Amino acid sequence: MTPPSNQHSLSDWLQLHELSQATCRSLLDAMPLRSTMSGCYRRAAEPDGTVIDVDTAWGTAVEAMRAFFPAQKDIIDLAFANTTRLLVARRQGSRKAVTVDNGANTYPTILYSFAGEPADQLVLAHEFAHALQIVASEGRFVSPVMRETCAFLGEHTLLAHIASLDAMQHHCLTQVWNADNQKYFGSGKRRLAAALSQPDQAYSYAWNYPMARYLGVQAQSRLTPTDIWALFEGHVTVAGLLRDLGVQPA
Repeated sequence: MTPPSNQHSLSDWLQLHELSQATCRSLLDAMPLRSTMSGCYRRAAEPDGTVIDVDTAWGTAVEAMRAFFPAQKDIIDLAFANTTRLLVARRQGSRKAVTVDNGANTYPTILYSFAGEPADQLVLAHEFAHALQIVASEGRFVSPVMRETCAFLGEHTLLAHIASLDAMQHHCLTQVWNADNQKYFGSGKRRLAAALSQPDQAYSYAWNYPMARYLGVQAQSRLTPTDIWALFEGHVTVAGLLRDLGVQPA
């Protein structure tokens, strides 16, 4: 995640991602908004009812990545072993986690909070995907939308992995995922749509989330793990991903 910047505008954001306003609007129009059950906020538990601790949650996130990208097991393990993970107390109104890219020839740092809730498990998967993308891309520039697309794909790997292990836990995680979709494809989508009518509006990092969420959903259902790994390596731009998905620019 990157803090918002007032130094750039909507026009800059569109240019960076090789998007026209028309293409962006067509993607927003394609974003679904489904009603969903209320979130499941019980503490995450193993099949025997034991509350999952933070180390188990991290381990599951890594196992999920290995299961989805079996050919990349070594780099996944390397990224996890060398990424600094700092558990911090969460202040009211603050983000649950942030992953910091420390620059070339270094490994990232993840600052996070954890209360053992299903939402926290998805946050860890999201942030580890950020860290893995930083390591896999080896210093190549990756645009904000593509960074967040990879992070949302990390959440998908967790959902897919848990589905084969624990139906109840998967149910809770899916409810959190659906509730997040309400946010990204609801208020997030509306904010980006409103910004499109003001090309000089100051850049907001929040614009990246609805687009990345949608692209992540499309990628996980239509691309192979090999194709998706190319996103983590920084070889695919937003325009390239749209081509891979068969989306014609408007």
